This record gives sequence, structure tokens and C-alpha cells, in this order.
Amino acid sequence: MTWSFKNYVTAVAFWIVFAFGILYFPYLLKFKNEDTRALNVFMWAGVVDPQLFAQFTKETGIPVNVSHYEGNEELLVKLLATKGQGYDLVVPSDYVVDYLRKNNILAKLDKSKLDFYKNLNPKFMGHYYDPHNDYSIPSEWYVLGLGYLKKDFPKGLPQKSWAMIFEPSLMPAKIGLINDSRELIALAMWYKYHAIRCINDEEVQVLKSILVNQKYHAEAYTDFRGDFLLKSGNCSIVTASCASMWKMVKEDEKLGFEMPEDGVFLNIENYVIPAACKHIDKVYKLMNFLFRPDIQEHNFNECLLLSTRKDADFMFNEPALAPVVKFIHPQSELPVMLFENMLTDDQVNEIWLSTKGE
Repeated sequence: MTWSFKNYVTAVAFWIVFAFGILYFPYLLKFKNEDTRALNVFMWAGVVDPQLFAQFTKETGIPVNVSHYEGNEELLVKLLATKGQGYDLVVPSDYVVDYLRKNNILAKLDKSKLDFYKNLNPKFMGHYYDPHNDYSIPSEWYVLGLGYLKKDFPKGLPQKSWAMIFEPSLMPAKIGLINDSRELIALAMWYKYHAIRCINDEEVQVLKSILVNQKYHAEAYTDFRGDFLLKSGNCSIVTASCASMWKMVKEDEKLGFEMPEDGVFLNIENYVIPAACKHIDKVYKLMNFLFRPDIQEHNFNECLLLSTRKDADFMFNEPALAPVVKFIHPQSELPVMLFENMLTDDQVNEIWLSTKGE
């Protein structure tokens, strides 16, 4: 009896172990085969040709895993939650760098290992979020503008102004808007007060009202589909980056793109290395690769990259970009603004949740 019971228990245990082995073998195999040499990159989609990472691996033997985020808020939440663990190279926007730097998420850079550093455009250096570029390297840029359907504006936009997406008398029935809460709130603040500054409780309510009223015209909030909203005829006007619009306008005569004359807002994306990174020397190799002139020109032609190199003649000499690059040319004295983060998290959340919740 005792022998039979032991056999019974042994048999049950065997089949339990066997079942778990079948279920989890693929995960165990993946763990076993996971390449600890690989760099983990977290960035916007569409900026770097994925095939180039394979080229980098072929040239250096260093594998690269790339994942993408949909917006700065997603990136910020993940980086703050993980303290940067599991990431080797991250590409946040300017104001996000400020958050990450102040929360001790980032490693201080060794600029002597960056062979392109002297060729960076000074227009993108030394800004409020990293005054000495100790933690960030500008990797790409864009300015926001107004894309529009020429059939709906045969004489061009009646005003080259942000009022086109805020002023009730100027807004068309359907517009497309960026999905970045802080940036859209900042644009509303600029429209109302012509300043980017701290605000009080009363002004929070004013901005909330502006964005809630704007929502009745909003077909979509998206950072990447402005061209689709225009081409489909769903919107007459969209807020969009010059990086995503200049080729569309060049290829499609039905589309137009204008820079608002009442304020040009520059966005700078940056390469940063989390302090938790365990492959820092390999990251420097990847950054040097991505900043090679031939790689920069390839990504300019094939993807959405606008180069931060001061010697990027392929970009400065592109006629379709002439109205835009004049603002960021190394010798330019034209004023541009950054979306400096002047609001508290509570203010942003109150305004944005009210806007989206209406």
C-alpha cells in the first residue's frame, strides 16, 4: 500500500513537472539564448531605418534590440518606473530630458568618445533642459507648423498664425491636433497670453476652456497621422512637424504647409544613456555610427530624420525645407522657442483630463 502511494505521488509529480516543462520550455529557451551583448534602444518610430541597425551589427558584431514609444508621456512613465533599468540608449524630447536629469536617471556623458561632437549645430546645444549637454546629445529636430488642404484654402491660410487652431472664427470644421498634452497646452498658452510661463488657478481654467472648445473641431489627436488626416479629407488643417510634412508637400500639390508667423516652436530629440546602462562603450559606438554623415543622409532621405549636424548640407540645400531650416541654420539669428516645462504635473493633468473627458 505504501509502495503504491509513493508511486502514485511520484507519477503525479512527474506529470506536473512535465506539463510545466512543455508550457515554459519556449521561455526558458529564450532566456538561455538571450544575447546579453545586445543594446536595447528605446526611440520614436520612423526616424532611423531599421536596416541600419543590422548594418551596425554587421560592422561591429554588436546586436541591437529596438522598441518604440508612442509619446513622451509613455517614455517618461517607463523610464521613471524602471529607473532606466533594461535600456541602453533612449531618445527623449527636450523637456523629458529635464525630468530624467533631475530624477538622476541619466549617466553623465564622456564627450571625448563622441567623434561627431564638434560637428553638432550650436542651435541645438546648451538649452535649459541640459545647459552644458552633460547628459544629452541632440539627435534630431523639428518645428511645428500648420499643414492644410489647398482646396479648402485656395488663397492660402487667412492667417499664418496659431489662431487657426484656437480662434473660433478661424477654425475650420475639422482639425487634427498633436497628442502631446504639454505641447498642446503650451500652444494654447502662447495663443492666449503670448508667453510660456507659470500660471495660476484662474489661468488653468482659461486654458481648460480654450482646449475644451477646440475639441469640438478636433477630428483626432495624433503625433504621426497628420498627413493621413489631410489626404483622406477628414481635416482641413492639422498641427504637424516639418519632419513629417515636407516630403508630403513636395510630392502632393494638394497639400500646403506654413510656419506660423506669431511663434516658431522647436522640438529637439536627444540621445541619452540611462545611469543603469551596462554597455556604455558599445552605446558610444552606436551613437558614432548613427551620426556618420552617410548614415545621417540616408535617414534624412528615407525616414523622418532632420540632422543636428552643422555640416548637413544635404538638409540645408533642400529647397522644400528652405522656409524651415532658416530658423536653425548655425548663422541664423531668427528667434525660436522650446516647449519649456513651466506647468506642474497637477495643472497638466487637470487641463488634459478635462479636455479629453468632455
